Order: sequence, then structure tokens, then C-alpha cells
Amino acid sequence: MRPAAAIALAATLVACSGSSAPGPTPAQLAPSGLAELSAHYGSYRTDTGDTLVVARLGWFFDMETSAYRTIYVQHAPDDFAIGCRFGEPSPKCADLKFTAGTLTVTDSAHKTTVAHRVEYAQTDVTIPAAGAQLAGTITETGGSARRGGIVIVHGSEPGERFFYDIWVGLYTSLGLAVLTYDKRGNGSSTGRYPGEFPTVDALQTYADDASAALSFLAARSDIDPSRVGFHGGSQGGWTVPLAISRHGGAAFAVLVSAPATTVDQTDLWSGFSGGGESKPTQSEAEMLAAVRATHTGYDPMPALRALSVPTLWVLGANDRTVPTKVCVEILAAMNKPNFKVQLVPTGHGMLVNPTGLLSDDNTSVGLAPQLVPTIRMWLGAIA
Repeated sequence: MRPAAAIALAATLVACSGSSAPGPTPAQLAPSGLAELSAHYGSYRTDTGDTLVVARLGWFFDMETSAYRTIYVQHAPDDFAIGCRFGEPSPKCADLKFTAGTLTVTDSAHKTTVAHRVEYAQTDVTIPAAGAQLAGTITETGGSARRGGIVIVHGSEPGERFFYDIWVGLYTSLGLAVLTYDKRGNGSSTGRYPGEFPTVDALQTYADDASAALSFLAARSDIDPSRVGFHGGSQGGWTVPLAISRHGGAAFAVLVSAPATTVDQTDLWSGFSGGGESKPTQSEAEMLAAVRATHTGYDPMPALRALSVPTLWVLGANDRTVPTKVCVEILAAMNKPNFKVQLVPTGHGMLVNPTGLLSDDNTSVGLAPQLVPTIRMWLGAIA
């Protein structure tokens, strides 16, 4: 499954009224290629408290509006632009200008927003795990007070820590220390990579790695171990409950685009659309009936039954990878008061998308506007 952690976050940044901002026309814009942005990665905060994130995957995120855009180069090294939709440079909606730790966003109506770089403390760490050394980074804002923390757990991809800059920006803005790490056998992490397919053995390995990362973070002197939890996206929705059931230690879990169905149920649903590549030929009723009749592959139910910590599920109503309706049925039938389920009008990647097809992600106006407020309010209530 595609990682929900590397995802887009919603609503438009500004009204799209053509390309009146200075600089080249949208047709001249080219994808950033990431290298040109290397000096500008991180979070920026406005005087009104809004946080803007520039991610190493070449994405821009406005936390207040939930606007999420691909960044395009205009004049390297400091001038960039974003379009009005996630993956389209034209029409251009805003210019991004970086100057001495300041980000200035000028929209097509010439409205200007100024934000200053957030000075993170970032510590590269090595986490001992069974048969591996996991290379990670702990990111936190300044201050001497002990704080809570969160470990970002991978989806099915051979993930590296830089995939999750958007989540780092969100959770640090909420006062948490954030631990991201390269999946075993990838990036700078050692060990054997079990592969993308979620066999029982692979999921147990990933769960043990996630637990090792949580224990490492909780043991730091600046961290309150009673306020440390997980974020798991997509396949991480199987990994996180399994990690907690095998090892405990977590105080909470946030699960995004995360299946409550078995592996084979989930793969069957995904297969109807070729993983979101094409519109299914079967009716929704036929597909759901087939999913409900399948019960093979890794079953998360034992881990979910044992899951006693507060857990937030954010599920896309139009997800073509995870069968959301069946997941909601399963979670509702469990009747666990520590579970909260939030549905959003998105596909698997959390981009507002009425079809859920991957081809429509690029034309999306952005990520679900409910996503960030839901996580912020939920974490505030359980802290």
C-alpha cells in the first residue's frame, strides 16, 4: 500500500485567479528536483501562529488552511512557486521567496504572508533493534520542559525518515518531540529488509522495530514517558497495534488510512481498482460483499481487541486501497470507548478526492481540512 504518511493535506491556499504574481509564467515552471530546496527545508511560523512546512519531497503545507502543493522552481536558489492544485503548476497561485530564514508567500491577489524559520533541535540517533541498527532523527522545538513524544511508523514503502517532514511539522507544532527513522535495510539503517508485502513475520519485525524506537525515545531525559505514542499510516495501521500488543509502552496512537481488515481483505479491495489506477467494473455492493466474505491473511483483530490506549483513526471515505466501510463496521462492532473514528472525503493519501483514483490526486484542491484540527483537538483532549 502507498504510504499515508507521505501525504497531502487539504483546502486551497488562495483563490485561483490566474498567474498575476511576478516571475515566470506557469508554463515555464519546472519541478523543484528537491536539490534546489535543500537550504529551505523545515517549518516557518507567522506572527499569527500559523505554521508553514517545506518538505524534502518537494511539498508545501500551510497548517492553518491545510493547503498542500508541489513546489516548482522559478529562479534558484530562492524563488519558487506553487500551483492551485496538488500536482499542477498552472495556474500559479503563489510565489515562495526565501530570504535569510524568512519565507514570504505572495498569492495571485498580491496578498503577502511572512513566516520565520522555526529553529528545531535535531539529533541524529542510532536505535538498537533485533538484527539491525535503525538510523533516526529526533526533532523538537526549544525549551527545557519535559515533553511528550511521537514515533512515526512507516507504511509499506521502503521508507526513509525524510518521507515524513509534513508529520514532523505538525507534531512539533503541537509541542511533541518527533522520532523518524529509516526502515531497516533502507537509508542508513542496517538489517535485512523484509519487503513491502505484509506477511506475519514482516509485520512482527516492523512492530518490534517500532517498539524499539518508542522505548528509545521514552528513555530520553527530556521526554515524559507517560506521554509517548505512535503515528502509523497505511500499513503502519497494522504495525502500531501489533507493536503495542507485543511490547506496550505507548500512551496513544494516531492511525491514518489504516486498515482494520485482514491483509487479504485489504488487497482484494485494492485489486478491484488496480490500487487506485482505474475505476472498478464491479459495483460497490459487489466489492464490499466480496471483502466481507474474505478472512485470510494477517488479521489485526487480536491486536485491536487488546488495544487499550486512546486511538484515533482517520479514514478516507473514498479510499481505493483500504476498504473504509468495512473497517468502520469492524471498529464499530468492537464498541471500544478508547477508539475515535474520523471519516474525511479523501482517497488513500488524504487528498480531497471524490473518486479516490490516483490520477485525481494531482487535481485535488488539497488535503482534508478536518485532518489537522481533528488530530490537534484529539491530542489536546488526551494529554
